[in-house]
Amino acid sequence: MEEIHEQEESNNHQPDSITAETTEDGPGKEYEIYTRNEELVDKLKLLNYEEGFLKLGVAYKPILKHYFVKSRNVGEQFFLFTSLAAWLIRKSGDDSYNMPQEFDDPNSTIANIMAGAKSKHVHQSGDDEQKQHMRMRK
Repeated sequence: MEEIHEQEESNNHQPDSITAETTEDGPGKEYEIYTRNEELVDKLKLLNYEEGFLKLGVAYKPILKHYFVKSRNVGEQFFLFTSLAAWLIRKSGDDSYNMPQEFDDPNSTIANIMAGAKSKHVHQSGDDEQKQHMRMRK
């Protein structure tokens, strides 16, 4: 009888190492970012970024399949990411869009990219969540 009671108690107490995120999303959720980065590189290759983007200058390096997953050199990653975004805007038909420079103000660089994306009617994923959050606060 005591054994059954102890077993019931041990079943009711989950170990602290299991987080809510892992329980809700499954153990593969933490690897999703790796898969998404691999998909990003594949899509860029389909757009022929090796010939179009990388040839723009020596500052642009080939993107490894997990380049944006870990923060190694955030300044370099930010510059490459914003340069890729600008290149995609230009590739979509806006040849007058200026490529960011390495030491441009990050806030204005992001604002320019957001404006460029908006002019192309690109959905910005954070917009809906932000609007919903603002409605909840009222």
